[in-house]
Amino acid sequence: EHYASSTWCLDELTEILKCKERYGREVIPVFYKVDPSNVRHQRQSYSDDFVKHQLRFGSKVDAWKAALTQVAGLSGWDSQ
Repeated sequence: EHYASSTWCLDELTEILKCKERYGREVIPVFYKVDPSNVRHQRQSYSDDFVKHQLRFGSKVDAWKAALTQVAGLSGWDSQ
């Protein structure tokens, strides 16, 4: 639920997606106790976390949002 609160996790996600593009790696997201559409559209806790990050990290937030949108569009597992 609070994945976006961790800047470390968001940085790792952007690196994972770079490897996907660069090396053709498969990425299988696992949406544990979160609706993938909330991840895709950064709603609920994701929205709150990005408001906090915007003040501190500025333009980096746009890359994190784009990475979450991209990964939420991939086929994966949903615990719901």
